Amino acid sequence: MLGVKGKLRIYNVLLFLSLLIFLIVIMVVFIREDKDMVPYRSDLLKNIVKLNEVDLIYIIDNNTFVKLKAKTGDVDIIDYNIDMEHVDVLYTGKDFVINAQAERGEYLSQRFLKAYDNITGHMDNMTFKTGSEGFLEYDYIEGRGEVKNGVTITQDNNSISSKSMAFDIKNNFIIFKDNVTVDYIPAQE
Repeated sequence: MLGVKGKLRIYNVLLFLSLLIFLIVIMVVFIREDKDMVPYRSDLLKNIVKLNEVDLIYIIDNNTFVKLKAKTGDVDIIDYNIDMEHVDVLYTGKDFVINAQAERGEYLSQRFLKAYDNITGHMDNMTFKTGSEGFLEYDYIEGRGEVKNGVTITQDNNSISSKSMAFDIKNNFIIFKDNVTVDYIPAQE
């Protein structure tokens, strides 16, 4: 039979092993950077939370909403601004739907959307695209936007290209500016 000193030694060894295992687990949790462990990383000193697979919907009114998806997003938790990579935008209004993609984008203060670089998309039977330095800015509240650094809109075999374009969704107009070219092929009867 074990004496009191023997039992005390066994308890001390078990206690030491338990503390050692606990410390190893704590170290693994703090040191390990496994992206599957949590869906975000944060930089609290900059008030930024980094997200993978952003999926956001912004409802403007009963008939209008914007749905944003992105591969990654950096969210400023103070201003609610999101800096996104590989953006897919779905804008659904009362009378139309616009779907667009861009390499980069920003969602600012629940009011503005900015898209950058190789913007493509479609609306009804029209498609649009910019070049590698294309820039789009849209104000949800005003319903107005602008595309800069070259844009081409194509419908059937017809197209309009310009260096910049302004549009107003609420008042239903588009203005093409600077180096406007039109390729028009009349419909054959």
